[in-house]
Amino acid sequence: MGRTTSLQRKSYVIFTVVLLITTACVLFQPQNGYEVNPYLPSIESVWIESEFDDIRDNEDIKKWLELRRTPPKNLSKLGRILFLDEEEPNIQTGDNRYQILVWKYGSKIENRHLKQFSDKKMDPFRHCSVKNCDITYSDSTLKTADLVLFHLHRMTGIQDLPKEKRNPNQIWAFLTDESPHHTFLKRKVKMNEFDGVFNWSMTYRMDSDIPVPYGRTVLKKQSEQKIMLTLNKRKDVLITILGSNCGGTNHRWDYVKELQKYIKIDIYGGCGPLKTCPGHFRTDCPAVDKYLFYLSFENSNCDEYITEKLWWNAYYKKSIPIVMGADVENYRKMLPLNSYINVDDFASPAVLAQFIYRLNETGEYREYYKWKTDFEVLNEHGYFKSESFHFCRICQALYYNDKSTKVYEKLDDFWSVKKDCHPAWNA
Repeated sequence: MGRTTSLQRKSYVIFTVVLLITTACVLFQPQNGYEVNPYLPSIESVWIESEFDDIRDNEDIKKWLELRRTPPKNLSKLGRILFLDEEEPNIQTGDNRYQILVWKYGSKIENRHLKQFSDKKMDPFRHCSVKNCDITYSDSTLKTADLVLFHLHRMTGIQDLPKEKRNPNQIWAFLTDESPHHTFLKRKVKMNEFDGVFNWSMTYRMDSDIPVPYGRTVLKKQSEQKIMLTLNKRKDVLITILGSNCGGTNHRWDYVKELQKYIKIDIYGGCGPLKTCPGHFRTDCPAVDKYLFYLSFENSNCDEYITEKLWWNAYYKKSIPIVMGADVENYRKMLPLNSYINVDDFASPAVLAQFIYRLNETGEYREYYKWKTDFEVLNEHGYFKSESFHFCRICQALYYNDKSTKVYEKLDDFWSVKKDCHPAWNA
C-alpha cells in the first residue's frame, strides 16, 4: 500500500512538471515568430546616471569629437558653427539688410517654413543670431536681391531659370531637402543641366554652403549627473514605424516584411493596417509614442540623409531608433553615442529581432538612454510644427560665409546618386 502511494506521488509530481512545462510552452509559444513575454510590465520611467563629473574626462566623447572634426573638406563658416561648435562671429549688422528672393515657389514652401502648417506666418528670425534679412517672392526684385533661392524639388528644368540678364554680384543658391534620388521628384531632370549656374548649395549635408539638416546633435556644456526619464512605453509590442510612402530605393519595406517574420511590428499610416495617423509631417502621430523602438528607415541610402524619422519619431518621442539610410560612419559622427541600433550591424533581420528580444527581456535597453546626460538633439526642419531654421540659415550664411566668387561648374561632383548613395538592402 505504501509502495503504491509512493508511486502515485511520483506520478503526480511528474504529471505536474509536464503540465507546467506544457503550459509555459503554450503561453510563450511564438505566434508567427513573436516571442515577447506578455507578463513583463510596461516601462514607466528609467533613471540614468553619468559616469563622469566632467564631459571632457570621457574618452568615448573625446573620440566622438575627434570624429566630428574630420568632416569633408571646405566646410563653410556656417557649417563649422553648426557641426564643429565654432563660435559665431560677433556681427554688427547696423542698418545693413540682405534681401532673399525665393524664385517662383515661395508660396509653396512658406506653409512649412514660415507658417509651420498653421494659418499664421511666424517670424523666421525670432530665434536667429542675425535678423536683418527680408524675404520676398516678387520677380520685380530679381535685379536687387542679394540671394536668389531656387527650390529644385519644384523645378521642371533649366527653362525655369530667370530669362533676364543676371546680376553678377548676386548669389544664386539651390535648395533641396531630398536625397539625390529624389532631387527633382520623378521628373527627368539632370543636375548637370545646371552646371555653372549656382554659387551656393543649400542641403541637409554639412558641406553645403547653407546647411539645413533635419536635426542636429549638440554636446552639453556639462554632464547632468542623474536624470529620470518618463517613458511610458508598452512591452507587449516593441517596434513601430509610420509611413505612407510605401516605396524606397533601399528596399526598406522589404526589410520590414522580413523582420515581421520574427517580431511583431505595428505599422501606422498608408503602408500598414493602422490608419490612426496620416503618415505625413504636417501632423504628429501620438500613437507611436508608446513604443520602445522605432524603425527610422529612410527612403534612400545616401550620405547624411537622416530625417524626421529619426530626429522626431524616435529621439523626440524617447524611443530607440533602429536606423537604415545613411552610411555607418555618418551615423557615428552625426548622432549621440550609443543612442541607436543600425541594421547594418546585423547579419539578417532575424538576428536583429533576437537582439531586440534580449534588450527587452534583460533591461539592457537602458544603455541606449545614457547619452541623454551628455547630449541633446535639436529638430530644426519645420515638420510636426517643430521650428524651421531655413530662412535663418540663409541670413546667417549671408553674414558669416565668405562671399568671394564661387560657382558649381560640375554639380554631379557635389550632388549625385553615383557619388553620394549606397546599395540597397537585399534579402
